Amino acid sequence: MIHAGLRETGFSQENGMKRMEGNSLSIGLAKGVAVVLGYELQRTITLPSDDVSDPISRSNVSGECDRMDVALEKSKQDLQDLKSIATGNTSIASAIDLVSAHASMAGEIASLVKDRISHDLVGVEDALESVICQTVGRLTKIDNDYLRERETDVRDIGQRMKRHLLGMTATRLDELPENAIIVARELAPSDAIALANSGIIGIVTQVGGNLGHTAIIARSMGIPAVSGIANATQRITSGMTLLIDGDAGFVTAEPSEQELSEFDSRMAVANRESNSLQANHSDPATATKCQTLDGTDIMLYGNVGLAADLDQVLHHGLAGVGLFRTEFLYLQSERRPDTESQRLLYEQMAARLGDLPLVIRTFDLGGDKLPPFLSQDENVDASSLSLRGLRFSLAEKDLLRSQLTAIVRVAQDADVKILFPMVIGGHDFSQAIAMVDEVVEECNAFKRPQIGAMIETPAALFCLDEILELADFIAIGTNDLTQYLLAADRELSAENDQVTAMHPAVLRAIHQIASAAKRWDCPVCVCGEEAGDPEFAELLIGLGIRELSVTSSRSEKLRTAIAKMDSTHASALALKAQDCRCPQEVRQLLRLATKNQMISNAPGRSIDAIESCS
Repeated sequence: MIHAGLRETGFSQENGMKRMEGNSLSIGLAKGVAVVLGYELQRTITLPSDDVSDPISRSNVSGECDRMDVALEKSKQDLQDLKSIATGNTSIASAIDLVSAHASMAGEIASLVKDRISHDLVGVEDALESVICQTVGRLTKIDNDYLRERETDVRDIGQRMKRHLLGMTATRLDELPENAIIVARELAPSDAIALANSGIIGIVTQVGGNLGHTAIIARSMGIPAVSGIANATQRITSGMTLLIDGDAGFVTAEPSEQELSEFDSRMAVANRESNSLQANHSDPATATKCQTLDGTDIMLYGNVGLAADLDQVLHHGLAGVGLFRTEFLYLQSERRPDTESQRLLYEQMAARLGDLPLVIRTFDLGGDKLPPFLSQDENVDASSLSLRGLRFSLAEKDLLRSQLTAIVRVAQDADVKILFPMVIGGHDFSQAIAMVDEVVEECNAFKRPQIGAMIETPAALFCLDEILELADFIAIGTNDLTQYLLAADRELSAENDQVTAMHPAVLRAIHQIASAAKRWDCPVCVCGEEAGDPEFAELLIGLGIRELSVTSSRSEKLRTAIAKMDSTHASALALKAQDCRCPQEVRQLLRLATKNQMISNAPGRSIDAIESCS
C-alpha cells in the first residue's frame, strides 16, 4: 500500500526532453503517464522526537507493550490483505511466500521491541526505531546480495508498524490514470505487491537492486522497471509522458514527436516478436528448442529461488530448471526444515515440470549468510561459521544429509539432479559424493541422481580435472567467479564497470572451464545472471558453452538473439575478446561487431572485421 499523496505538479514542455540512465531491473518497453509517489521508504524510521525522548516509568511498560501488540495485529491484517492480492494474481504468486515471511518477521520484531521497552524503559516508538536500525545495520554489512537487500524488507515492516502506532492511513490505488508508470525514490516490497492489481505498466525508482523483491515482482508481472535514476522524484513530475527502456536501463521524460514515433516502432516490433514466441510456446514439440543461425543447439533453462517461479519457467517454454537456489527456503525459516517437508516441496516442483529436469543446488550458506535457526543455535560449531558453500555444508552434516535424503527420494521418479555450490576441488567434492552414496544406500534407492559441481572459485580453476573426473555435469556461477577472480567487494563494486563478467580474465577462465569439460565429455551450464544478456551470451557460445540458465523473463529476448547468431562468428568474437585488456575494450569489440553485422549478414565479412579490430 502507498501511504502518501501523489504530486500534482505539472511540467512545462519548454524544459525539453529529459533522458536519464539507470539500471535495468526488468526488461521491456513501456510508454505511459508518470505518477510520482511522495511516500519514500526511509533508510531509518525517524519518529517525532518529542514523543520518544523521555524514558517511561516501570508502570507504563505494560501499556507500551500493548500498543506494540495492537500495531502488530493491524500490520498482520495488512499483510493478510496483500496475501489475498497475491493469491488472486497468478503472475505474482511467488509473493505469497514474501508476505508470509513478512508476517513472521513482524512477530519477531514486535517481540524484540517489547524486550527493549522492558529492559531500557523506553517508549514503543523509540524501541521500534532502535530495533529496526540495529537489524538493518547488521544486514547491510553482509557480503551477499540477496541478504543485503532483505534490509528493505525489515524497513518495510518497521514503517508499517510505525504508521499504525501514529494512526496513519493508507492511500487507495484505485484512482491511478490509465497506463500509469510509478515513480518513487524506493518501493517497499509490500507496495510492489499492492500495485500488482492497479494496472501500472512500469516502475522507475532511485533506489533498488536487481535481487530486491520489487525487481522480482516487476519481472513476474512482466512490466519494465528501471532503478538508479538520481533524484527521480524531483526530475520527474506527475503527468509527464514517460518512455521506459527496460532493456538498456533508460528513462525518457517528455519525449519529442520523433522520439515517440521511434519508440512506438520499437514497441510494435517487440510485440510482434513476443506474439511469435508465444505461438511457438503453444507447441510442446518446439517450445524448448533454441538454435543459432547455423544450426547449433543451445539449451535454455530457468533460474528459480521459490517454487512459484516455476510458473514463469513453464510460461516461457524453457527446457527445465537449471538452478534452484534452495538457500532462500532456509533463510526464511525459523526452524530447521525437516526431510519430509523438503521432499514434498521438491516432489511438487518435479511433478509440475513433468519430464523436464530440475537441478537442485544444495544450500549455499555460511559466513554472514545464516538462517535464523542457525544463527541462534548455541550448538553450532563456531569454527564452521566462517566457511562458505560446500565446505559449510560438510560441516553441517545433519542439515545436508536431511536435504540430500529428500532429493534422493524424489529423484527415484523424476529427472532431479544434485548441484553442490562453491566446490573447491576433488577433496571436498568427493566427500559430498560419498554422502550422497550413503543416503542412496540408507533409502534403499535404486537410482543415484546425477551430481554436479559449481565452478565459481579460483581454487576450482586449478582443480578442474580432479573435479571433472568425479562430476556428471558442472555449472559456472559467473557472479561469484567474477567477484573472486577480480578481488572485488560485490556491494562496493556494483556500479564499477571494471567488475564484470565481460572482463577478459573472466572470459579466459570460462574458456578454460569449457575446454576442460569438453575433454572430459562433461556437460557445462552457465547459471549466472549475465547469461541472460544477449551480448554476453554470444561470447559464451563462442567460448563453447551450449547450456544457459537464466531468469525466465529474460529468456524470450535471449532466444530471439540466439536465433540470429552464427556460432563461427561467435567463436571468432570470443577469441578476440580474450585478447582484450579491459571490459571497455570487450564492449567496444562487441559494438563494432554488431555494426558490421548490420552492414552485412555474411559471417565471413563480419569475422574479417573482428580480426581487424585492435
